Amino acid sequence: MMRGIRGAIAKAFFALALLAVLPVSAQSPNKTSVTIHLSVYVPPTLKLSLDFASGGVAQITGHLGTTPGTPKSGFELKPNAVFTLGTAHIVSNLSSSYSIVVQSMNGGTLKHNNSESEIAYSLLVGGVPAARYGDAFRVVSSMRTPREGLALPVSIALGNIPSSASAGVYTDNLLFNIMAN
Repeated sequence: MMRGIRGAIAKAFFALALLAVLPVSAQSPNKTSVTIHLSVYVPPTLKLSLDFASGGVAQITGHLGTTPGTPKSGFELKPNAVFTLGTAHIVSNLSSSYSIVVQSMNGGTLKHNNSESEIAYSLLVGGVPAARYGDAFRVVSSMRTPREGLALPVSIALGNIPSSASAGVYTDNLLFNIMAN
């Protein structure tokens, strides 16, 4: 999309350069001024890319305690800890607000693979807690980014871990999306 904008701008400047080089003839021998009106359409842009997810889908994996014979994957679940998942890269030139919506397969909890144990977490985007709406998180912004975009860290924050939580591997799958409001 940016190539299209750059191409349109390049064509416009080329046309202006030609007008500056070519002689302008008028009906009369008097000097004539020419006014040129140039308009360029810049389409709305709103993009989200993640360095820790493929196709906007990320799996969170953590482990609690030790499980014999099971390799540790992900991060160790500790009370009141914050874990960075990676970086969200956002590009927006919208004059209105937009939302980053993150759908959680487990309703904002990490679930044990073999038991009913769950550990709740909060989602942080750019250090800002995302609002919870049922099984989704949402961050609303109206910030225009620089042309190259803006990188925001994405993290999860744990609260207290229930004493009844089973040792083992806990997971959740997240689907990231961005949309204009």
